[in-house]
Amino acid sequence: MYLKDKTILVIGASGTLGNAIITELLKHDVHSIRAYSRNEYRLFLLRQNFKEYEDKMRYYVGDIREKDRLNLAFQRAHIVINCAALKRVEVCQESPFECMQTNIVGVQNALECAIKNNVEVFVQISTDKAVLPVNIYGYSKAFAEGLVLNANRWQGDNRTRFLIVRSGNILNSSGSVVEIWREQQKQGLPLTVTDLNAVRYMASKESIAKAILKTITEGHSGLVVLNMPCYKVSDLLKDFEGCKVNITGLSKGEKMKESLWREGENFKTVEVE
Repeated sequence: MYLKDKTILVIGASGTLGNAIITELLKHDVHSIRAYSRNEYRLFLLRQNFKEYEDKMRYYVGDIREKDRLNLAFQRAHIVINCAALKRVEVCQESPFECMQTNIVGVQNALECAIKNNVEVFVQISTDKAVLPVNIYGYSKAFAEGLVLNANRWQGDNRTRFLIVRSGNILNSSGSVVEIWREQQKQGLPLTVTDLNAVRYMASKESIAKAILKTITEGHSGLVVLNMPCYKVSDLLKDFEGCKVNITGLSKGEKMKESLWREGENFKTVEVE
């Protein structure tokens, strides 16, 4: 098994996907997992969650923007998975320079550290928002994809395998629409819905994490698109029957339907089961 005895660094480890990836990695006979996050409190919660795996887990407080700190975490790592990003569309619209520092400069930092430390595999987690982007977040992730796709041209004699995994949304992730609806339901408030006919690609964090590891173990490089189910917003409301709904209309920078790839793109697909 490819993951056996590997040291794996997960950047943005305390987020929903990072947490799920670590859970899946611990099912394999890895040597160790390094959890890197700028959020001290969520890193503490991560440590509590994986308390029984203290012999395999290492925890690093640090920001992907800080290259010197990041480089320490990269040393002697075999595989690096970058989940770190500013992801809220409206926040990125309002703070574009901050978005750029994390989603573009941060990825450049990570790539330079990967090459400097000659890691075996570098995995950049991307999003369907990078396909024909219409907002700052999408543009930043598209730019990051371009950096990773072109890393082979400037890595010199290194043989790092660069991989982009483009995914849709994670069901029930932190800050997701379902989480927001549940909180509104608890408070007896109407559910805020943009458009009942809006279409989004979604899958569980567990199935996405498994698919990401599959792209690594199968030896993929370049762009890999996770093929996952798509849902209308109205489909997601079936678990909230009886709740009042407030239709707000699409926000600036939102599409009626996202896409997982664009015409003419060169990519492979991996099924999300």
